[in-house]
Order: sequence, then C-alpha cells, then structure tokens
Amino acid sequence: RRSSDPPGNHDHARGSQAAAKGVFVDANAMKEKIRNAAMKPEYNVADFYHKDGIWQHIALHHWFEKLTLAIIAFNTLWISIDTNYNPASVLTEAPEIFQIMEHFFCLFFAVEWTCRFNAFAKKTNCFRDAWFVFDSGLVVFTVLETWLMTAVLFIIGGKGLGWNMATIRIARILRLARMARMARLFRAFPEILILIKGMVIAMRSVFFTLCLLLIIVYIFAIAFTQLVGTDMTQEFGSVGKSMHTLLLDGTLLDNVGYIINTLWALNLGYVAMFYLFVLLAAFTVMNMLIGVLCEVVNAVAETEKEGIMVSWVKMQLERIWEVEAGLDKLTGEISKEDFSMILESPDACFALAEAGGDALSL
Repeated sequence: RRSSDPPGNHDHARGSQAAAKGVFVDANAMKEKIRNAAMKPEYNVADFYHKDGIWQHIALHHWFEKLTLAIIAFNTLWISIDTNYNPASVLTEAPEIFQIMEHFFCLFFAVEWTCRFNAFAKKTNCFRDAWFVFDSGLVVFTVLETWLMTAVLFIIGGKGLGWNMATIRIARILRLARMARMARLFRAFPEILILIKGMVIAMRSVFFTLCLLLIIVYIFAIAFTQLVGTDMTQEFGSVGKSMHTLLLDGTLLDNVGYIINTLWALNLGYVAMFYLFVLLAAFTVMNMLIGVLCEVVNAVAETEKEGIMVSWVKMQLERIWEVEAGLDKLTGEISKEDFSMILESPDACFALAEAGGDALSL
C-alpha cells in the first residue's frame, strides 16, 4: 500500500472485494475444496455393508442398481398415466390395472429397501447414509398409501362408503410424495446434478440480482401510478397493480405492445419512460441474471471436472501403491522414496500426464 493512499480508499476496496467474493462464485476456491476433500477417505456406503453374504451381494450388484433405476423411471412415467386415466381418489376405487401396478411398485420398493437394510453390518449405520434415509421416507409414504390406507378403508366401510374430503386430501398428498423418488434418477445423470448444484450455489447471486430488479420495479411503479394511475386504472391504478404490470409486461414482455400503444395515446413522455424501464429491467438486469447463472454453472462444471480428475488420479496411485509395494490402501503422507517408486510405474506417469503433471519434472 502506498503512503499517499488515503486509509479509507484501501478499506473501501477491500470491502468491495469481499462483497464481490460473497455474491459471485469463486471457482478457484471451489477447486481448492475439491483438492482438500480428495485427501480425505472417500465416502462409500459399501464400507458399512457386510463383507460377504447374500444381502450385500445383491445390494452391490450393478444389475440390481440398474433394475432399480429402470423401475423408478417406469414409476415416474406411470404417475402421469395414473393421473390422466385413473378417476378414483383412493386406490380401492381405482380400476384393477391401477391397483395391480400400485401394489407391484410398493412391493418392489419395499423389497429393495429390505435388501439394502439387511446389507448393513451395523443397522444404526443406515442413518449415516443420506440416500438410504431418503429412500426410507419414500417407502414409508408408499406403504402408508398403498397398503395401510387400503386396509383402513376396507375396515371402516369398504367401497360402498363415500370417503370424506380429509381422507381424499391425505391420499393425494401421499401420492404426490412419490414424485420425490425421481431424485434418485439424478445420480445416473451427472449433467443434471451439475445444473442442480449450479442453481443451489447461484441462489445468493440470483437473490441480489432479483433484489435489484425489485427496486427498479418499485421505483417505476410509484412513478407510473402517480402519472397515469387515473387514466389506466386497470394497469396502474395502485402501486401493487403497477408492479404487477411492469413485471409481467415490462420485464417478461408478455403484452408490451398494448401498454406502449395505450401510453402513446396519452403522452410520448410516458412511452419514453416505459422504454427506459424495459431497457433497465428486461435488457440489463434479466440478461445479467442469465450471465450470472451461466458463470456459476460453468464454475461448477469446471470444479466437477477437476474433482473427477483428482479422484481418478488418486485411484490410480492407490492401485499402483497396493500392487507395486504390496501395502495397504494409500492414506496420509508418503516419503520421497515411496513416491519415487510410484513414479517408476508407467501407469502412474500416464495418470499424472492426464492430470496435467510432468513425471520427469517431479
């Protein structure tokens, strides 16, 4: 820092940099977290399973995972078929084909949950796996809707009684809960996960961008209400109506032609002011919002790419360490001699080259 710089300028610049880091995503910081995480043992639910046995063999079999994903995809498609062609509010009044399919889905997911639960060596460890806890909640909702509610409805009166609205609402809520199972499909599509992570990380940036848009809409809403509120009561009769009109027609450009023609008949100055709002809201802020989302998704994609590369190199070096040295899994720090021994392997050199490293320089 130069002695001629006022102290306030330095503090202001430092505060501006901190605010920028808080609002916008720092890709380098995200990559650094990935590198630090790579040094820790990678989480794998299989570490909690039995080392042998029929249950862990089923739970870890790749065909079991593929079959589960296929049934989830089919269940997701069947929900739309059920919504379109099943007029019944409860399962006991539905056509037979819908009852059969619902019992099939409930049975399969219950069996799948049972296989995974029995695969845990220590049953309390199942609460440490987020996906298993998530699946457990969905299975509970499915069993409640398909089997428990069906049994209760038969006990209290059978098909002849008309169910009250409270029972119907509960049945519909439980049916909507099945849609959450689609989240398991995301694990099979890394691209979707990248988009979702980008949306979550960008929430802070999007929030401040929308706050700026709200401020602009509010200021122009007050101005239009005072200027043309008596002439266009339906669109600008109050501040709330003005904000709704400016958001729908001025920002999202839903029916901008009607608003401009009406303002043109009143005064050209009103048209110029509306064009100014469109320039600020629709062309500037909304495009800035798109740019923020693109930047965040790009940063997340780069981070995920580096994370995959780091995991792959780590896996290769661990394999070479186990094969060449005949030792246990690579953990913690290693000596210079051990690292030199690893670099003698062609596979290690290839792995480092893929990651951008130079084995000769090392």
